[in-house]
Formats: sequence, structure tokens, C-alpha cells
Amino acid sequence: MMIVHLLTAVSLALQSAGADSLALASPFADFETHRMPNGLKVWYKHLPDDPVVSISVALPFGADQDPAGKEQLAHFTEHMLFSDQPGRTEEEIKRDIEERGGLYNASVTPDRTFFFVRIGREHAVFALEWLSNTLAPHGMNPDVVERQREPVALEVRARPRQFFDWLLAYFINPPVLRTPDFWEREFGLETRASRDYYPFRSLYSITSEDLREFYDTYYVPSLMTLTVVGDIDRDSLLEKVAQTFASLPDRVQPETAVPLRDPGRYRQSVFWAYSSSVYYSNRFKFYDMTAEQDVMLIFISRLLGKRLNDQLRFGDRKATYGIGVGIVKRAGATVLQVSGGIKPDEFEFARGVVERELDALRRGGLAPDEFEADRAAVTRQLKVTNTAPDDLEGWVRNSFFDPRVHDDFPDLAGAFEAYTQEEVQAFARQYLVPERQVLTIIRPHPITQGVLSIFIAVIAWLTVRFTGARLIRPLDMTRIRYVARLRLPGLYRVVALAVLAALVAVSGRLLIYVFQLAADTILVPLDSFVVQWLAYGGMLVASVFLLVQVPARLPRKLLVFDDRILIKYLSFRSTPIHVPELQEISLLRFPEVWLSRRLWKCVPLSFGLFAPAVYLKRQDGWGYFFSVREKDELVHLLKQIAPAAHTSSSSSAEPDNPAAPA
Repeated sequence: MMIVHLLTAVSLALQSAGADSLALASPFADFETHRMPNGLKVWYKHLPDDPVVSISVALPFGADQDPAGKEQLAHFTEHMLFSDQPGRTEEEIKRDIEERGGLYNASVTPDRTFFFVRIGREHAVFALEWLSNTLAPHGMNPDVVERQREPVALEVRARPRQFFDWLLAYFINPPVLRTPDFWEREFGLETRASRDYYPFRSLYSITSEDLREFYDTYYVPSLMTLTVVGDIDRDSLLEKVAQTFASLPDRVQPETAVPLRDPGRYRQSVFWAYSSSVYYSNRFKFYDMTAEQDVMLIFISRLLGKRLNDQLRFGDRKATYGIGVGIVKRAGATVLQVSGGIKPDEFEFARGVVERELDALRRGGLAPDEFEADRAAVTRQLKVTNTAPDDLEGWVRNSFFDPRVHDDFPDLAGAFEAYTQEEVQAFARQYLVPERQVLTIIRPHPITQGVLSIFIAVIAWLTVRFTGARLIRPLDMTRIRYVARLRLPGLYRVVALAVLAALVAVSGRLLIYVFQLAADTILVPLDSFVVQWLAYGGMLVASVFLLVQVPARLPRKLLVFDDRILIKYLSFRSTPIHVPELQEISLLRFPEVWLSRRLWKCVPLSFGLFAPAVYLKRQDGWGYFFSVREKDELVHLLKQIAPAAHTSSSSSAEPDNPAAPA
């Protein structure tokens, strides 16, 4: 009996080992690659006994191909392919898959378009034909286009702009005053962020002809990757593909390659925000990667992610809930990003761990057994988490969508198992270098919002006081002879204030743009709260100082003394006109100023249409044309204190008994 139990145990152990070995076989191996006569690439992976088959088509084109003013064209085209089939409604097209228990959808990102169907294996051949009909050339029926326009608009939340939307688009954040985003600054890629993106206008300007042209240009079979994963017979698959996808008309591949620009420098950005943790983002840039480099980068991201989380999340010092290491792609540009929220008091420790791990990759600094153990762990995890058809489908959607890079489906697990630390070191030493690094740190703000608000108010108040003290000059008011308030016509006041407000707004926005450029190039790279916020305080002081200059340039009153005249402005400032400087004192009407050479170097504050207004001219050629309540009285007084000034008048008469000075 004991021998029987022993043999049974050995048999179970062997079965378990065999099952484990089978379960941990590379799910990425044994992909077949087939090329159709029209250039279409087919990736096929047989998964025996799997009840679900995944069928997908990837194209390396997306929203980045939308023409300016026709944004959402790629997205709109994708919608049309699911709905524009002659003699069939969208509901009938949809029912074909859903009644068979299947699921289908599509997505459009900046640099790719991806279609998929997941369905039971018994319906896989039908789903192939269905997806082929979806991607076949479409007439883009105008009636269907109009029906699909609204669903796309709802999906992207497109709506007509209102007042504040226009204000935001053309004043607060116009394209000409935007600083380059990450993709433009680091890779030279033009993105939607640099355009006047108005989805409602774009969607309703897209025509059937635009949709047909976009399809004909970018839906090229030689740039499509058809991937089929599941329990479907190989011969049946290829036969159906030959009848369907292989019949798609071949076209010339579009010229869409964008030459990437490498600035070749390290960039650091440090900010302070009201948050409970430090946000850390460390990015390394890659340009036009090959398939082999792409696979190596995937391995490094997995290895680095495991090691960082082992130390920062699961180690003795819980510095973070999780540190993410991921890969982002866009039109030939690739970014390896290490990011996460870190406890403020553990940030320097966590940052040091990241730097040590990156340095270990560059130096090959891991102990051989440690590297082997970590490599085995990430490889096993890769195998365990990628056994289902939709898991493998996801790799095509996110990583292997461009047939110009990946000709064959990479055996990731096999590559992981074969990598040596020397190969990883060679790659890291070449690419994980400061010249390709973009570091962003957002620290918690050390000053509360209430205290910061008080600081801003105090700085603004002190600036106003300082500005006033610099502009104000003491006056001996005991010698004043006359005070007159300048009277502006109602229409003049409305128009002038509107023009002034527009000038102030435009000047202010340009000033903010200059401050943004200065902050982006000089301040943001500095990891010093004191230096940054002293500079921001200086910007606030400069802004308030310049703003105070506006009312200090608006004439409000006229003050007459024995030896001079003062033009008093709305705030703080006044301009003296000494008596010997007066060349002309006149009462004139509209044509004599507005339609004459007198308007040159004149400050016109009145129209003089219905009654004459006062005109004063200095010897340097500058003049003032304005109205007050008692014009004749003022002119008479000015003639008394400046008898040598030339006088003329459009008024009918002068007062015989001028009133006493006010």
C-alpha cells in the first residue's frame, strides 16, 4: 500500500510539473506571419481549445493626420466604417456580431487606429468576413454622414462656442501665444495643442469627400496588420483572408514620416502645487526605434518597475503606493516614463533609489544571481498575464501596431529569457542618459492658500503705494486760481474706455506670455522655492506697477496757477505746462482740430461738434483739446496769466465780467 501511495505521489508531481511547464510556455511564441498579395500582413496564433477568438486590424495612422480645421476626421472615418454599408442599417450591422455573442469596437489615438472583434470560435470565420466588409472601401453616403455627425459630436462633447469659449480661444489661450507642448518641444511633432481646435466647427465642416479622401489615403492594406488569435484552423483562416482582406485594393503608402528633432539636452522642471504628495516623472526619449530596441525597452520597463516597487512600495520604507514604469509612443517617438506620487518626507530617499537603479542598469551593477532572479520573475509574470486572446491583442494595439517597425510578432518572453545583463547595460548606457532625460517634479506648496493670498494682497498694496509715492509731487495749493473737471462726451467715454480696455487686455496678455517664456526657460528648471517665488513676486510687482500707469495716464482735471497749468490725471500723476510754454489758447470746433494738422501731437478729449472746446498748444507742438463746464471763463483766465499766447476763438463772444477764480 505504501508503494502505491508513493507511485501516486510521484505521478501527480510529474503531472503538476508538466502542467506548470505547459502553462509557462511563451504565449508570444509560434506566431505566424503571412503576407497577402496586396501587402496586408497577417499575424496568426493558434490557441487550441480556447473558446474565444480575437480578430483585430491595426493601422499606424490616427488623429495626427487630421488636417487643420478638419480635426476628428480620422475619428469620423472610423464611425463611418461601422455604419455605411449599402442596403444595411447600422443596427443590422451591429446585430450580426452581437447576436452571435461577440463584441466589437474601434479606437483612434494620435498615431494609430485599431479595430477588433472578439467572438466565439465557432463564429470566427464569419467575424473575419464581417470585419473585412467593415474595412472595405465605402462610398461615404451623405445621408449616413449626416446621421453619424451627431454621435461623433456627442462623443467628443462638441458644441458651439459661446462668449467665454471665444475669449479663451482667441485671447486667454490663442495658438500664437502657446508654449510648445512636450511632443513638439522634445520631438518636433506638431500636435493639436498648437492649433485653434474647435471640434464643433471641424465636425460640421467635414464632407463625404473628405471622408473618402482620408480613407483612400490612409487605409492602405500594406500598412494594415490583421491579427487573429484563438482556436481557428490555419487553412480555413488563410482561405477566408484570401477571399476578404486580400481583395482590398492596394494603394501607394502615404508620405507621412515626420523627421523627429532631438534637442540633445537634459531638461528639468520643478513646480509647487497644493497636493498631498510629490509627483515625480522621469522620462527618457527614443527616436525612430527598431523592433529589437522596442523589445529591449519593454524588458527594461518591466525589470525597472519590479525593482522600484520592491523597494519603494513593498520595502521597509513605504515611500509610495506605487511607482509606474511605462512606455508611451507617438509617430516614431517613444518615451520611457518612471512616475508616481511619493510621500514628501520620503521623496529624497525615493529619488535616490530611482537614480541608483538607473545607474545600476547603465553599469551592469546588479549581482548575477539578483539579475537572474528578477529576469525570471518578470518573464514568468509576462507569461502568466498574457495567455488569453485579448491579452495578445492588446500588445498589437499598444506596441506592435506599426508594420514598418515590427514585421514579425516579437516573442517577448523568449527575448526576456535570453537577455544578458551585458546587453541591458549596453542599451542603457547608450539611451538612458541625461541628454535624453526630461525630469518633472511637482512638490507640495509650503505656504497655505490663505497665507499666500495675504502675501499677494500685501505685495499689490505696497506696489501701489510705492508707485504713488514715485509719481506724486507736492503742490502748494494756496496759490491755485482755478480748478476745472474735464468733461468727456458720453460716446467718447464709451469708445475710449472700450479701446483702452482692449489695449490693456492685449498688453496684459502679451506681458503674461513674456512671463511664461521667462518662467519656462529660466525659472522652472530651478529647484528652489525661494528663487522661483521671489521671481514670481517680481512679476506681480511689475504687473501691478504697469497697471497703475493706466489711470495715471487718463486726464481728469485742470489746475490753474499763476505760473503754470497742471493736467491732473485719474491717479497720482500730473503734467505741468509752464506759462512761457503756452503758444496758443483757443476755443475751436470739430473741423478746426479733428480735420486739421492740429490733431497731430494733440490729446483730443472732446469732439467740439455742438459747442467749441478749449484748445491749448505748447511750444513743443503738443496740444490738448478738451471741454469744461465754463469754457469762456477758463479761456479768459488763461489769457490773463499767459497774455503772450496766440488766441483765436470760434465762440460768438467772450464774457465782459469774468467770474472770480474757483
